[in-house]
Amino acid sequence: MVHGPSDIDDKVAWVVAALRREAGASTAAFTDGDDAGASADLVVPVVGATGMVYGKLAVSGAEATNHPLVIVLAAHLGAAFDHARQLDELRAAQREVVHRLQEAVRPPRPDMSGAELGVHYLAADPRSATGGDLYDWQVMPDGGLHLAVVDVMGKGVEATKDALTVTHALRLLSLEGVPMERLMERTDEILTSHDPELVATAVVARFDPASGHLRLAGAGHPPVLLLSSTEGPELIETPGVPLGWPGAGSEKVIELVLDRSDTVVLYTDGLIEAGKDIIAGMDSLVRAGRQVADYPAEHLARALVDRALAGGDRRDDTLALVLRRRIAPTTDARLPLAPFEHRFTANTAAVVLARHLLADWLAHQPVDADATGDILLIANELCTNAVAAAPEGAVALRAALEDDAVRVEVENEGAALPAFPTEYDAGPPDAMAESGRGLFLVKALSDEVSVIPVDGHTIVRCVKRAVATSR
Repeated sequence: MVHGPSDIDDKVAWVVAALRREAGASTAAFTDGDDAGASADLVVPVVGATGMVYGKLAVSGAEATNHPLVIVLAAHLGAAFDHARQLDELRAAQREVVHRLQEAVRPPRPDMSGAELGVHYLAADPRSATGGDLYDWQVMPDGGLHLAVVDVMGKGVEATKDALTVTHALRLLSLEGVPMERLMERTDEILTSHDPELVATAVVARFDPASGHLRLAGAGHPPVLLLSSTEGPELIETPGVPLGWPGAGSEKVIELVLDRSDTVVLYTDGLIEAGKDIIAGMDSLVRAGRQVADYPAEHLARALVDRALAGGDRRDDTLALVLRRRIAPTTDARLPLAPFEHRFTANTAAVVLARHLLADWLAHQPVDADATGDILLIANELCTNAVAAAPEGAVALRAALEDDAVRVEVENEGAALPAFPTEYDAGPPDAMAESGRGLFLVKALSDEVSVIPVDGHTIVRCVKRAVATSR
């Protein structure tokens, strides 16, 4: 017997072709509809081993009636559906294992005033949950932020285990007060005494959000990308010898002071080696950093990874961790106006007017001009969403200052607004998607989003912090 293809759609097509070719059927089709086979000469159910009916084979033709081959092929098709269902269940179980493994190695994101954090990781093998690239972030007892990115030689779960060992050693030694000048050296002493074969590069940062003081120490790791709000992108070397090598440790600690909105990116070499030429990869990273410097931290990290791998070879795991200093502006002396409120009938034209009125209010507030566009985009998407959800009702747009933050609210009457997605693990919605892009933008540009049902109304509240002069 000739074996058919394994994919279920191809299997169905193969069975139908075999019926027409070998059973003499003038017509043959598989269907899962209830009205199948009304005009067919022979209808055979496609049944799995457990008795589940997947559909029917409907065959017509002079030689089709009671043909044994129809029965045999229906049985084979039932087995194929069983196999496909088992594969779906196995894939679902594997996805759950991958998700749990990823969650186990990802440290919880610190909630720290003055710092905006983002991270994106992509394994070299799409089938692998993790690899040797790993990050860590932790609020220290003195209120500072400890950051680490490590790249362990190797791939897969074994490399993940080694990377966890490195990040845990760096964190524990930092908590014990080991000076950054000796942090890599002490980490190497501990690791090599337990596993002489372990080799890794690493970079550690210690950030004080109040002063903007940043200290960097490296061990054979690629240079840190600095995106300054006043100067162009710059690569900052953190010289040192990789962990596991003779003489491992940092050559010196680099000290910087981050201004408001300054950003640093710690990354692994997969971000600059996709094109095989590391120098060209670094130049490409600087150009990409200049282009996406204003993105929210989480999406900046994803954009850098996506751009680095576009057109290149995905030979290594790739990780980018973004730290941005987020503090309120201090130079605007204007007094804040009273809270803004505008109520309008739900239609598209009224959304344009509401946005213009909010823009005029923001122009007279002590709000960072660079943040005004984001706030207006948030308001526009919320109002558009409210109009689409309840076109017969009314919509209220409100805004107010809260310390260094701007709060934007949209309230609608009638139908509840669609739920906001909480994660976009597969990336932003497709550019051609009919819906979802507006909610994605609101989520990306806001520090906080909440949906509040109140007596038949829905209020969506968004908060964007560190954009107004605090008084």
